[in-house]
Amino acid sequence: MKSPGSEPWTVRRLIRWGSEWLEKHGIDQPRLDVELLLADAICLNRMGLYLDMDRPLDKVELAGFKSRIKRRSQREPVAYILGKRDFWKQSFSVDSAVLIPRPETETLIDSVLTLYPDHGATFTILDIGVGSGAILYSLLGEFPRTSGFGVDLSAEALRVAEKNRDQLNLKDRVTLFNGDLTAPLPKNQSYSLIVSNPPYIESSELEQLQPEVVEQEPRLALDGGEDGLDIYRRLIPQTFPLLNQSGWLVVEIGYNQGKSVAALFAEAGYKQVAIVKDYGKRDRVVIGTK
Repeated sequence: MKSPGSEPWTVRRLIRWGSEWLEKHGIDQPRLDVELLLADAICLNRMGLYLDMDRPLDKVELAGFKSRIKRRSQREPVAYILGKRDFWKQSFSVDSAVLIPRPETETLIDSVLTLYPDHGATFTILDIGVGSGAILYSLLGEFPRTSGFGVDLSAEALRVAEKNRDQLNLKDRVTLFNGDLTAPLPKNQSYSLIVSNPPYIESSELEQLQPEVVEQEPRLALDGGEDGLDIYRRLIPQTFPLLNQSGWLVVEIGYNQGKSVAALFAEAGYKQVAIVKDYGKRDRVVIGTK
């Protein structure tokens, strides 16, 4: 960043300068990102920026903003820079060990709420590939009498899940396991609901994704194999015997995988299999019951 000279670096000036800088580096939403990073650097929200556009930054605040902008210009996701991401009704800690929660995944939450309209119900939820815990903990927030179990192959991802669990005061309701799919789970435990957002991107398509995704987010949470369905072929039949008789399996899918994943549900013995579309009218979730 050039020397400010005699003109102070105000909020207004930094938003203008930062937006131009990020645009030159190929960032899709430069102004939004600048506002989020600037607000974080000076401990305000975005509305606070607009209420005090002529506020000058001191040296410490300016250094903090410069550091954040540099990281973003190198295509590090904003969520990792901030160390958090909003999802559903809460904010979750995230870092490069976990996939960043995305708005389309809220379709999975909506699907579960449709299946379980009684928020006072008592049941057990299993999240396979729990990551940050965003899905599981959002559901526990909607159903205060439920208990949850989460599994992840990545020990580093579980570290993030544990952090979010403790921050949300869910330690007495959540048990986490490290391992591959259902392998580490207790043999005598059954579940009323199993949810999962497994890796489903075709291996050949990974390099076509934005650098923020393919170079920054964990490949383990993205790569679904040659046709994107590797994990589904293992996950779906493994979950069937773990469900209670009236239990449901709810999984997120890629926009072009609805029919293929639904067929795997039927092959495993699931009934009432349905494909749910997201807010953009694309296939996003498959559900089925035992």
